[in-house]
Amino acid sequence: MEGSPVTSVRLSSVVPASVVGENKPRLFTPMDLAMKLHYVRAVYFFKGTRDFTVADLKNTMFTLLQSYHHVSGRIRMSDNDPSAPAIPYIRCNDSGMRIVEANVEEFTVEKWLDLDDRSIDHRFLVYDHVLGPDLTFSPLVFIQITQFKCGGLSIGLSWAHVLGDLFSAATFMKTLGQLVSGHGPTKLVYPETPELISHAHNGEAISIEKIESVGQYWLLTNKCKMGRYIFNFSVNQIDRLMAKYTTRDQPFSEVDILYALIWKALLNIRGKTNTNVITICDRKKSSTCWNDDLVISIVEKNDEMIGISELAALIAGEKREENGVIKRMIEEDKGSSDFFTYGANLTFVNLDMIDMYEIEIKGGKPDFVNYTIHGVGDKGVVLVYPKQNFARIVSVVMPEEGLAKLKEEVTNMIM
Repeated sequence: MEGSPVTSVRLSSVVPASVVGENKPRLFTPMDLAMKLHYVRAVYFFKGTRDFTVADLKNTMFTLLQSYHHVSGRIRMSDNDPSAPAIPYIRCNDSGMRIVEANVEEFTVEKWLDLDDRSIDHRFLVYDHVLGPDLTFSPLVFIQITQFKCGGLSIGLSWAHVLGDLFSAATFMKTLGQLVSGHGPTKLVYPETPELISHAHNGEAISIEKIESVGQYWLLTNKCKMGRYIFNFSVNQIDRLMAKYTTRDQPFSEVDILYALIWKALLNIRGKTNTNVITICDRKKSSTCWNDDLVISIVEKNDEMIGISELAALIAGEKREENGVIKRMIEEDKGSSDFFTYGANLTFVNLDMIDMYEIEIKGGKPDFVNYTIHGVGDKGVVLVYPKQNFARIVSVVMPEEGLAKLKEEVTNMIM
């Protein structure tokens, strides 16, 4: 799809229903700053008629921001020492988030979801928002509500990753659904004053990449055009993969096997160059909404070409956590540079702890949910979705020129 089918775009702002931020500063942790150049993007689809209106959604957001006053803030730079690099933080000044209302007249939600190219969800149904170049005026969150001709709609979220991880973004959307439905929100667990702790790890992290400061425009620059593709693995395909590559002595998880499958496919395409090390993003079992519950690990293979079972064994048993050294690197940098995580190596993200379909609005659950990460480095990111009735979705963001070869490799492997 070349031209945008979205029409009648209207922008407005929503602020907390009463003063809550009190202009207080909210400091970023080193893990927040490791995610500074990344954005979580999601689209929730609801088919046909429903028991809530666009006005219901929009009006509820005033109350929503009462619980999320940091989301309403704006980025500021510390100026305590004019001779030192400025450190960003959030000024909780109740400036609000941006709401986008739009229409798609050519499609019903059902017809839209029948299209093969799922990258169109994020191209057209999520507002293309990044922080900067007017950094002090840039909202941290955009929500786009798009009405389709069938009466269905989509809710598109663009969430600055410095606010929190994918779990945090999903919890934000779940809370919106609870409020629209007339329920009190789940008590949010979000540290009021994150503590900066010194870490004594030695060496340099290889799960993140250090780059020159991007200044006031918080977006990573790619060397090539990035593309997106979704693989749908059926129950039968998953069962065949598990039977083929797991044994009683090697009881790998489905996520281990899917990581290994994509890793092997990209090793076949790229060779050993830039693919012998992968990064894995997991999450601690916690209800805390912030980036510090992310667990960033690396897995390294030697120069030998090995199969899917051997790669799965490395993934299951040879992960090396790097949270400590990441924090030390960023603390010691003191704002002189920037860092990025997704795509510094080929990066795998496990979404099993995120119930994307947990959002419920007046009894209605979404018919389809599509998450991705924007601002990914050239080595790409792979998101493995939670298991649903149709088994597993694996979403890949990587250089567009390699997507066709990846589709062919994966198809051959699962035949």
